[in-house]
Amino acid sequence: MVAVVLACSAPSVLGAQPWTTVQQGSSWYAGFVDHALTDRSALWFDAQWRRMGLAAEPQQLLIRPGVQYTLAPGVRVGAGYAYIATAPYGEAPIAQPLREHRVWQQLMLSHRAGALTVSHRYRWEQRWLQSVAGDNLTPSQYQQRARYMVRAQGTLPGVRVGDRAVLGFVWNELLMPVGHADAALRVTQNRIGGGIGVPVNATQRVEVGYMNLWNALPARRVNEVNHTLTLSWVWTKASPPPVPAQK
Repeated sequence: MVAVVLACSAPSVLGAQPWTTVQQGSSWYAGFVDHALTDRSALWFDAQWRRMGLAAEPQQLLIRPGVQYTLAPGVRVGAGYAYIATAPYGEAPIAQPLREHRVWQQLMLSHRAGALTVSHRYRWEQRWLQSVAGDNLTPSQYQQRARYMVRAQGTLPGVRVGDRAVLGFVWNELLMPVGHADAALRVTQNRIGGGIGVPVNATQRVEVGYMNLWNALPARRVNEVNHTLTLSWVWTKASPPPVPAQK
């Protein structure tokens, strides 16, 4: 619903000229690692292979290492680096491939709400983007972005694999560029999804879900809506109560 409202309002917010909307299918394949180093610190790593269709065409490759530190039960801070390679894709492709180096910081809050575990992630990103021009990279462009995600998950009553419960989850994330060009703390991307988490053993599970990704592309005056299959392997081995994996 959030994505639909934002998509409908984008033409009036971002300009008077008509925008077009493209609907397309994609699939994201990912691995997430949250591994304790000490009682309070943990290694974070995720890698994502993002494709159009069912892995038919390239979209993005993302590699994101970092560390997290537990301040108190349900309160974690983290920081790290990310590398992203973006290809021209879909019905409204970029002119040239992009390469991005990113530094990020985040605050994670987790709490119980009845039978559910609810997590809130506040992330701040510093981004350096370059276009690929032949064998060269153009000068980098600096951007900043704020992100907020909320996720709720709980066990599905009566659904088990062996002696382990299967999880159900829903989540939503807003992405907001800050302080550059036409960015004035407005939402330019919304991701909303849900799915199930199937346990493999005490530390691993496989998550399968659906994500609706709305992305405003001002340069092309396009609202991009990607209907996305998500398939993730999740490794969680932490001394504090584990925090759900985040996209």
